[in-house]
Amino acid sequence: ILVIDGGSTDGSREYVEKRAQQEPWVRVIDNAVGSAAAAFNLGATEGRGEIVCLFSSHGVPASDYVSRSVKVMQETGVVGVGGRYLHLGTTPVSRSIGLAMVSPFGMASGHRMATKRRSVDTISHPAYNRQVLLDVGGFDEELARNSDYELNVRIRQAGHELVFDPSIESIYRPRPTIEALAKQFWHYGRWKARVAKAHPRDLKPRHLVAPALVVGAAATLPAVALGGMAQKAAIAGWAAYAAGCVGATVHANPGTGDASLSALFVAFPAMHLSWGAGFVTSTIEDLGKKNQ
Repeated sequence: ILVIDGGSTDGSREYVEKRAQQEPWVRVIDNAVGSAAAAFNLGATEGRGEIVCLFSSHGVPASDYVSRSVKVMQETGVVGVGGRYLHLGTTPVSRSIGLAMVSPFGMASGHRMATKRRSVDTISHPAYNRQVLLDVGGFDEELARNSDYELNVRIRQAGHELVFDPSIESIYRPRPTIEALAKQFWHYGRWKARVAKAHPRDLKPRHLVAPALVVGAAATLPAVALGGMAQKAAIAGWAAYAAGCVGATVHANPGTGDASLSALFVAFPAMHLSWGAGFVTSTIEDLGKKNQ
Protein backbone atom coordinates (compact mmCIF):
# COMPACT_ATOMS: atom_id res chain seq x y z
CA ILE A 1 0.00 0.00 0.00
CA LEU A 2 1.55 3.28 -1.13
CA VAL A 3 0.32 6.43 0.57
CA ILE A 4 1.33 9.51 -1.42
CA ASP A 5 1.66 12.56 0.83
CA GLY A 6 1.30 15.96 -0.81
CA GLY A 7 2.25 17.86 2.32
CA SER A 8 -0.62 17.07 4.68
CA THR A 9 -0.63 18.89 8.02
CA ASP A 10 -3.56 17.17 9.74
CA GLY A 11 -1.57 14.35 11.34
CA SER A 12 -2.45 11.78 8.68
CA ARG A 13 1.19 11.32 7.59
CA GLU A 14 2.26 10.61 11.16
CA TYR A 15 -0.58 8.13 11.48
CA VAL A 16 0.47 6.28 8.32
CA GLU A 17 4.15 6.26 9.34
CA LYS A 18 3.19 4.69 12.65
CA ARG A 19 1.19 2.03 10.83
CA ALA A 20 4.13 1.42 8.46
CA GLN A 21 6.38 0.56 11.40
CA GLN A 22 4.10 -2.35 12.20
CA GLU A 23 2.96 -3.16 8.66
CA PRO A 24 5.94 -3.24 6.26
CA TRP A 25 3.67 -3.45 3.20
CA VAL A 26 2.70 0.20 3.82
CA ARG A 27 5.01 2.89 2.42
CA VAL A 28 4.81 6.68 2.51
CA ILE A 29 6.02 8.58 -0.57
CA ASP A 30 6.51 12.33 -0.83
CA ASN A 31 4.67 14.19 -3.59
CA ALA A 32 6.63 17.40 -4.07
CA VAL A 33 4.33 18.57 -6.88
CA GLY A 34 1.26 18.21 -4.70
CA SER A 35 -1.27 17.42 -7.42
CA ALA A 36 -3.44 14.33 -7.70
CA ALA A 37 -2.01 13.53 -11.16
CA ALA A 38 1.54 13.58 -9.78
CA ALA A 39 0.46 11.41 -6.85
CA PHE A 40 -1.05 8.78 -9.14
CA ASN A 41 2.07 8.77 -11.31
CA LEU A 42 4.25 8.23 -8.25
CA GLY A 43 2.04 5.37 -7.20
CA ALA A 44 2.30 3.75 -10.62
CA THR A 45 6.07 4.12 -10.93
CA GLU A 46 6.81 3.11 -7.34
CA GLY A 47 4.42 0.18 -7.43
CA ARG A 48 5.78 -3.32 -7.86
CA GLY A 49 2.75 -5.30 -8.91
CA GLU A 50 1.24 -6.12 -12.28
CA ILE A 51 -1.97 -4.31 -11.30
CA VAL A 52 -2.18 -0.93 -9.62
CA CYS A 53 -5.32 0.29 -7.84
CA LEU A 54 -5.65 4.06 -7.48
CA PHE A 55 -7.69 5.62 -4.73
CA SER A 56 -8.42 9.24 -3.87
CA SER A 57 -8.50 10.81 -0.43
CA HIS A 58 -12.28 11.31 -0.81
CA GLY A 59 -12.84 7.58 -1.03
CA VAL A 60 -13.21 4.54 1.21
CA PRO A 61 -12.71 1.11 -0.38
CA ALA A 62 -15.00 -1.82 0.26
CA SER A 63 -13.23 -4.71 1.98
CA ASP A 64 -13.22 -6.70 -1.29
CA TYR A 65 -12.42 -3.73 -3.55
CA VAL A 66 -8.99 -5.06 -4.59
CA SER A 67 -10.01 -8.69 -5.03
CA ARG A 68 -13.11 -7.71 -7.05
CA SER A 69 -11.07 -5.39 -9.27
CA VAL A 70 -8.50 -8.11 -9.98
CA LYS A 71 -11.23 -10.70 -10.62
CA VAL A 72 -13.01 -8.49 -13.17
CA MET A 73 -9.73 -7.75 -14.94
CA GLN A 74 -8.98 -11.46 -15.16
CA GLU A 75 -12.48 -12.33 -16.38
CA THR A 76 -12.63 -9.62 -19.04
CA GLY A 77 -8.99 -9.40 -20.10
CA VAL A 78 -9.19 -5.58 -20.17
CA VAL A 79 -6.47 -3.23 -18.96
CA GLY A 80 -8.63 -1.07 -16.70
CA VAL A 81 -11.71 -1.57 -14.54
CA GLY A 82 -13.71 0.60 -12.19
CA GLY A 83 -16.74 0.17 -10.03
CA ARG A 84 -19.71 1.70 -8.33
CA TYR A 85 -19.48 4.80 -6.20
CA LEU A 86 -21.63 4.85 -3.08
CA HIS A 87 -22.06 8.60 -2.56
CA LEU A 88 -22.37 8.69 1.21
CA GLY A 89 -22.30 12.05 2.91
CA THR A 90 -21.87 12.58 6.65
CA THR A 91 -24.30 15.51 7.06
CA PRO A 92 -27.77 16.30 5.62
CA VAL A 93 -26.21 18.70 3.08
CA SER A 94 -23.44 16.35 1.95
CA ARG A 95 -25.95 13.50 1.70
CA SER A 96 -28.10 15.73 -0.53
CA ILE A 97 -25.11 16.48 -2.73
CA GLY A 98 -24.45 12.76 -3.02
CA LEU A 99 -28.03 12.14 -4.14
CA ALA A 100 -27.74 14.89 -6.75
CA MET A 101 -24.49 13.47 -8.12
CA VAL A 102 -26.00 10.03 -8.76
CA SER A 103 -29.21 11.42 -10.24
CA PRO A 104 -29.55 11.08 -14.03
CA PHE A 105 -30.51 14.75 -13.99
CA GLY A 106 -27.36 15.64 -12.06
CA MET A 107 -24.45 13.79 -13.68
CA ALA A 108 -25.18 11.57 -16.65
CA SER A 109 -21.98 9.53 -16.33
CA GLY A 110 -22.17 5.83 -17.09
CA HIS A 111 -19.62 4.95 -14.42
CA ARG A 112 -21.82 6.59 -11.76
CA MET A 113 -25.22 5.20 -12.74
CA ALA A 114 -24.71 1.92 -14.60
CA THR A 115 -26.09 -1.20 -12.93
CA LYS A 116 -24.52 -3.88 -15.14
CA ARG A 117 -21.04 -4.64 -16.40
CA ARG A 118 -20.34 -2.55 -19.49
CA SER A 119 -17.66 -0.75 -21.47
CA VAL A 120 -17.31 2.91 -20.45
CA ASP A 121 -15.26 5.93 -21.46
CA THR A 122 -13.88 6.52 -17.96
CA ILE A 123 -13.63 4.73 -14.62
CA SER A 124 -13.47 5.84 -11.00
CA HIS A 125 -11.22 4.47 -8.24
CA PRO A 126 -9.70 2.44 -11.07
CA ALA A 127 -7.49 -0.62 -11.30
CA TYR A 128 -5.09 -0.68 -14.24
CA ASN A 129 -2.54 -2.93 -15.81
CA ARG A 130 0.47 -1.00 -14.51
CA GLN A 131 2.60 -1.47 -17.62
CA VAL A 132 -0.13 -0.15 -19.91
CA LEU A 133 -0.55 2.85 -17.61
CA LEU A 134 3.16 3.59 -17.93
CA ASP A 135 3.24 2.87 -21.67
CA VAL A 136 0.65 5.57 -22.43
CA GLY A 137 2.62 8.11 -20.41
CA GLY A 138 0.68 8.11 -17.14
CA PHE A 139 -1.39 11.05 -15.95
CA ASP A 140 -0.88 14.47 -17.49
CA GLU A 141 0.53 16.52 -14.62
CA GLU A 142 -0.31 19.76 -16.43
CA LEU A 143 -3.98 19.11 -15.68
CA ALA A 144 -5.14 20.24 -12.25
CA ARG A 145 -8.46 18.43 -12.81
CA ASN A 146 -9.85 15.86 -15.27
CA SER A 147 -6.48 14.12 -15.61
CA ASP A 148 -8.19 10.79 -14.96
CA TYR A 149 -10.58 11.22 -17.87
CA GLU A 150 -7.77 12.42 -20.14
CA LEU A 151 -5.66 9.39 -19.25
CA ASN A 152 -8.57 7.10 -20.06
CA VAL A 153 -8.92 8.80 -23.44
CA ARG A 154 -5.32 7.91 -24.27
CA ILE A 155 -5.75 4.36 -23.02
CA ARG A 156 -8.74 3.89 -25.31
CA GLN A 157 -6.93 5.57 -28.19
CA ALA A 158 -4.20 2.96 -27.75
CA GLY A 159 -6.80 0.31 -28.52
CA HIS A 160 -7.67 -0.80 -25.00
CA GLU A 161 -11.04 -1.22 -23.33
CA LEU A 162 -12.23 0.06 -19.96
CA VAL A 163 -14.95 -1.79 -18.08
CA PHE A 164 -17.35 -0.77 -15.32
CA ASP A 165 -18.56 -3.49 -12.98
CA PRO A 166 -21.02 -2.77 -10.14
CA SER A 167 -19.58 -5.58 -8.01
CA ILE A 168 -16.57 -3.33 -7.37
CA GLU A 169 -17.69 -0.88 -4.71
CA SER A 170 -16.21 2.10 -2.94
CA ILE A 171 -17.52 5.02 -0.92
CA TYR A 172 -17.17 8.57 -2.18
CA ARG A 173 -17.50 11.41 0.31
CA PRO A 174 -19.33 14.34 -1.35
CA ARG A 175 -18.38 17.94 -0.60
CA PRO A 176 -19.81 19.26 2.69
CA THR A 177 -21.40 22.49 1.39
CA ILE A 178 -23.09 23.83 -1.74
CA GLU A 179 -20.31 26.43 -2.02
CA ALA A 180 -17.66 23.70 -2.03
CA LEU A 181 -19.69 21.75 -4.61
CA ALA A 182 -19.91 24.79 -6.89
CA LYS A 183 -16.17 25.35 -6.62
CA GLN A 184 -15.50 21.69 -7.39
CA PHE A 185 -17.66 21.76 -10.51
CA TRP A 186 -16.28 25.10 -11.67
CA HIS A 187 -12.83 23.52 -11.80
CA TYR A 188 -14.25 20.36 -13.38
CA GLY A 189 -15.72 22.45 -16.19
CA ARG A 190 -12.59 24.56 -16.72
CA TRP A 191 -10.32 21.56 -17.08
CA LYS A 192 -12.82 19.54 -19.10
CA ALA A 193 -12.60 22.32 -21.71
CA ARG A 194 -8.82 21.87 -21.82
CA VAL A 195 -9.19 18.14 -22.28
CA ALA A 196 -11.82 18.68 -24.97
CA LYS A 197 -9.42 20.98 -26.80
CA ALA A 198 -6.71 18.29 -26.72
CA HIS A 199 -9.11 15.45 -27.63
CA PRO A 200 -12.04 17.02 -29.54
CA ARG A 201 -13.22 13.70 -30.96
CA ASP A 202 -13.85 12.40 -27.46
CA LEU A 203 -16.26 15.20 -26.58
CA LYS A 204 -19.62 13.61 -25.75
CA PRO A 205 -23.08 15.26 -26.06
CA ARG A 206 -23.48 15.07 -22.28
CA HIS A 207 -20.39 17.26 -21.89
CA LEU A 208 -22.12 20.10 -23.76
CA VAL A 209 -25.40 20.18 -21.85
CA ALA A 210 -24.18 22.33 -18.95
CA PRO A 211 -22.29 24.82 -21.20
CA ALA A 212 -25.39 25.09 -23.37
CA LEU A 213 -27.46 25.84 -20.26
CA VAL A 214 -25.09 28.65 -19.28
CA VAL A 215 -25.08 30.13 -22.78
CA GLY A 216 -28.87 29.88 -22.89
CA ALA A 217 -29.16 31.54 -19.49
CA ALA A 218 -26.99 34.42 -20.66
CA ALA A 219 -29.12 34.77 -23.79
CA THR A 220 -32.32 35.05 -21.74
CA LEU A 221 -31.19 38.22 -19.95
CA PRO A 222 -31.73 40.57 -22.90
CA ALA A 223 -34.85 38.58 -23.82
CA VAL A 224 -36.38 39.33 -20.43
CA ALA A 225 -35.56 43.02 -20.84
CA LEU A 226 -37.18 43.13 -24.30
CA GLY A 227 -40.52 41.84 -23.10
CA GLY A 228 -43.15 40.33 -25.37
CA MET A 229 -42.75 36.85 -26.81
CA ALA A 230 -39.00 36.80 -26.14
CA GLN A 231 -39.61 37.40 -22.46
CA LYS A 232 -42.29 34.72 -22.31
CA ALA A 233 -40.00 32.21 -24.04
CA ALA A 234 -37.19 32.97 -21.60
CA ILE A 235 -39.46 32.57 -18.60
CA ALA A 236 -40.86 29.34 -20.02
CA GLY A 237 -37.33 27.99 -20.46
CA TRP A 238 -36.35 28.71 -16.87
CA ALA A 239 -39.65 27.32 -15.63
CA ALA A 240 -38.98 24.09 -17.49
CA TYR A 241 -35.51 23.83 -15.94
CA ALA A 242 -36.91 24.55 -12.47
CA ALA A 243 -39.52 21.84 -13.03
CA GLY A 244 -36.71 19.45 -13.95
CA CYS A 245 -34.92 20.29 -10.68
CA VAL A 246 -38.15 19.73 -8.73
CA GLY A 247 -38.79 16.41 -10.46
CA ALA A 248 -35.22 15.24 -9.88
CA THR A 249 -35.41 16.29 -6.23
CA VAL A 250 -38.61 14.30 -5.67
CA HIS A 251 -37.30 11.31 -7.62
CA ALA A 252 -34.14 11.21 -5.46
CA ASN A 253 -36.38 10.60 -2.43
CA PRO A 254 -34.30 12.61 0.06
CA GLY A 255 -36.48 11.72 3.04
CA THR A 256 -35.17 8.14 3.15
CA GLY A 257 -31.56 9.20 3.69
CA ASP A 258 -31.88 12.10 6.13
CA ALA A 259 -30.90 14.55 3.40
CA SER A 260 -31.71 18.25 3.15
CA LEU A 261 -34.53 18.85 0.69
CA SER A 262 -33.51 22.45 -0.02
CA ALA A 263 -29.83 21.54 -0.45
CA LEU A 264 -30.76 18.77 -2.87
CA PHE A 265 -32.81 21.16 -5.00
CA VAL A 266 -30.02 23.77 -5.04
CA ALA A 267 -27.32 21.17 -5.75
CA PHE A 268 -28.58 20.61 -9.31
CA PRO A 269 -28.15 24.20 -10.58
CA ALA A 270 -24.96 24.51 -8.49
CA MET A 271 -23.44 21.63 -10.45
CA HIS A 272 -24.85 22.53 -13.85
CA LEU A 273 -24.18 26.26 -13.82
CA SER A 274 -20.75 26.02 -12.18
CA TRP A 275 -19.58 23.27 -14.53
CA GLY A 276 -20.99 25.05 -17.57
CA ALA A 277 -19.57 28.43 -16.55
CA GLY A 278 -16.14 26.91 -15.99
CA PHE A 279 -16.25 25.23 -19.40
CA VAL A 280 -17.43 28.38 -21.21
CA THR A 281 -14.91 30.62 -19.42
CA SER A 282 -12.01 28.32 -20.24
CA THR A 283 -13.11 28.10 -23.88
CA ILE A 284 -13.33 31.90 -24.18
CA GLU A 285 -9.90 32.29 -22.60
CA ASP A 286 -8.39 29.84 -25.07
CA LEU A 287 -10.02 31.62 -27.99
CA GLY A 288 -8.64 34.92 -26.73
CA LYS A 289 -5.12 33.50 -26.54
CA LYS A 290 -5.48 32.05 -30.04
CA ASN A 291 -6.49 35.44 -31.50
CA GLN A 292 -3.69 37.38 -29.83
